[in-house]
Amino acid sequence: MTPIIPLIILIVGAFVIYPCSEALRRVKKEYLVGIIAALFFTVALWSTLVIAVDVWAGTESTYCLAGATAFRITLRADPLAIFLGIIAISMGLIVSIYSINYMKEDTRLDKYYSLLILLVTGIVGIGLSGDIFNLYVFFELMCISSYVLVAFRRENWEPIEAGFKYIVMSATGSCIALFAISIIFAQTGTLDFALLAGEISNISNQTPLLAAVCFLIVGFGVKAAIVPLHTWLPDAHAAAPSGISAMLSGIVIQSGFFAMIRILLIFSGTSLTQNFGFTLAIFGLITMTVGNIMALVQTDLKRMLAYSSVTQMGYILVGIGLAFEFGEIARAGLEGGLFHILTHAFMKGLAFLCAGAIIYRVGTRDIREMKGIGRTMPLTALAFAIAGLSLAGVPPLSGFMSKWLIYKVGLDIGGWGLFFTGMAVFNSILSLGYYLPAINTFFFAKETSGLAKKAKEVPLSMLMAICILAAITIILGIAPMFGLRIVDPAVEFMLGLMGGA
Repeated sequence: MTPIIPLIILIVGAFVIYPCSEALRRVKKEYLVGIIAALFFTVALWSTLVIAVDVWAGTESTYCLAGATAFRITLRADPLAIFLGIIAISMGLIVSIYSINYMKEDTRLDKYYSLLILLVTGIVGIGLSGDIFNLYVFFELMCISSYVLVAFRRENWEPIEAGFKYIVMSATGSCIALFAISIIFAQTGTLDFALLAGEISNISNQTPLLAAVCFLIVGFGVKAAIVPLHTWLPDAHAAAPSGISAMLSGIVIQSGFFAMIRILLIFSGTSLTQNFGFTLAIFGLITMTVGNIMALVQTDLKRMLAYSSVTQMGYILVGIGLAFEFGEIARAGLEGGLFHILTHAFMKGLAFLCAGAIIYRVGTRDIREMKGIGRTMPLTALAFAIAGLSLAGVPPLSGFMSKWLIYKVGLDIGGWGLFFTGMAVFNSILSLGYYLPAINTFFFAKETSGLAKKAKEVPLSMLMAICILAAITIILGIAPMFGLRIVDPAVEFMLGLMGGA
């Protein structure tokens, strides 16, 4: 099976949603269009897993849409692309199931589900792209879809304001990244990943390429929410529908980082990358610390989770940054960073879906108005507790296992590595400072608030999505080998590109 198949399935799904939605609208059952979206995600996930079996066996799948020119369009299903595709499509499937009832009272559901599918299509395309230009095209598909979804509930001012802030900052970052790509093409004459490494090594004056590396980090760093480029994130994630918040925090910001790293890998082993891994790790420490400090002072549940996403991005930066700096000796950094992308997608997705379920019932995002919600919505509150403790790195949940690998890389390196490990552990403890009070408010408040007293468990489709993510969060903690089965081939692939394998 060729790598274009999952993309075709998703693109067809995005267009099929429209006539199906119109037909369901006539019988006043438009909300059931979420089932159709879920079916397309299921087929796309199945096709990706079929391709994955061959890729993990050592057979790279390639599909060319044009001839062997500088502008050829090539899709390559390598272990890194499979890793990103499985996470994105799985999250899209779960969010579509959740949204069946969560979005039931909204209008324009044809646009909502089409944009959700296109968002996932963009992420899958980022992984499959065999050249930088088409990676950028898919990146913009993801971005444009997310802009509209953030401002989807346009009848309220908050989503409009958040969407406008998001589009201005993200578009600026995209322009900077595009400028970097133009420099690379001007210097090498190609944007094909398979050819770039050789072309770069033949260039004597590498100053323009050094500038391109800096522009790439800044440009894609906006989408990856690296401090101080993160300021769009709390507003956007809080204002979006909760299913979209789960996508934004769970996989969209990681896709921005993925795009950055995928391009930077072509510079591995050259003088251009000297110390840039260490720089990423330093920004990782700043990112996780700032995110935690800001989360500590939030009373808005979704804004607290949004700042937590900034923090978790910091862990990924530390792990992969140290791996870039130290190579094979820091293998655990790659493994931990990628594993944390996987675990974070599901545990943060779980946290946002639980938050959305609670807000769906109580009608407010203020944590202080959710006292005793664990008594009236016990399953949802318990799932939120699982997500929160996992995000804080409490064993034996999945967040602990991925963070442990990131801690381990500092211990393996020694010296400055111990400082990075110490700061990462400190920030994990610091994150308990906002998760434990929230859990305490839900379960152990002396009185149940008036809004919480009237609440009840959410409809079955929402509860099903929550339970699936809770189960994954527990399983990846108790049996991390299931997640590492997806992560390890991607790690080996990255080490190969870095010259470490």
